[in-house]
Amino acid sequence: MKRWSATLLVLAVCSAVLHRSAVLHADVTIVQKTTVEGGAASMAPGGVPTPTTTTRIKGLKGRTDMDMGNPSIPINISSIADAVAKQVMVLDHNQKTARVSTAGQKPPAPSADMPTGTMKVDGTMTPTGKTQTIDGLKCDEYLFTTSLAMSDIAGGSGQQLPPEATAAMQGITMVMKGSLWVTKDAPGVAEFRAYQKAMTTADLTSLAMGATGMNMPGMDKMMKAMSSIDGLPVLTEMDMSIEGTGQMADMMRQMGTMRVTTKVLSVKTDAIADDIFQVPQGYQIIK
Repeated sequence: MKRWSATLLVLAVCSAVLHRSAVLHADVTIVQKTTVEGGAASMAPGGVPTPTTTTRIKGLKGRTDMDMGNPSIPINISSIADAVAKQVMVLDHNQKTARVSTAGQKPPAPSADMPTGTMKVDGTMTPTGKTQTIDGLKCDEYLFTTSLAMSDIAGGSGQQLPPEATAAMQGITMVMKGSLWVTKDAPGVAEFRAYQKAMTTADLTSLAMGATGMNMPGMDKMMKAMSSIDGLPVLTEMDMSIEGTGQMADMMRQMGTMRVTTKVLSVKTDAIADDIFQVPQGYQIIK
């Protein structure tokens, strides 16, 4: 289960970056839910988490809270980003700590129960010209392809694998292909674009990943490609499959394709209190 939590944590953080918005004239709150079906997910003991992510933006500050949807999963974190200060704070609510990372400085070491590791990301994104209406919003489609080496995923799971298991995963790649449906009609789209650009310029995506213990070379290129999209992502559908040769690859392919779906549930422009972007009282600040 820790391995699934590690993988979903990475997806959630990346997805949260995709669905953040800036505030030119209003505060914005975006709620989205992720579900995982099929493939190896169907074999996970107790099922795979279905995290709900809530992102609140005020000015050039944003806070993302993630509910893993399963009380037995120990990961309970929030992230606060400040594009002006070029700073990211990761709140570990279990440990009552706030790990503060500033651009240009080495991030603090993650807590022991958080996944760590390095994952190299390769990806592309292409508009298709297709449109559809989702929840009353006209959306444009973009296709994307992302790949991760399975040996990197194993190393980032927070678990020590036997050398023979790591060796068996060499040359095996997890390929993620899917569609991203983007709208220009939702509340806060202009704010979304402005804040996303500020996040990319300040390189806070890489900083946030480093603060959670995940080093993902290539993620900056993927985020820049995503930041060039004009609109707010409403629905992401991604199929994860295995490529490679050998007995291990054959066994993993037999589990079938796994589908990850992330959908925006609501977008609101209600006022947000300033103190939501501050470290809670009683938390230890680690710089």
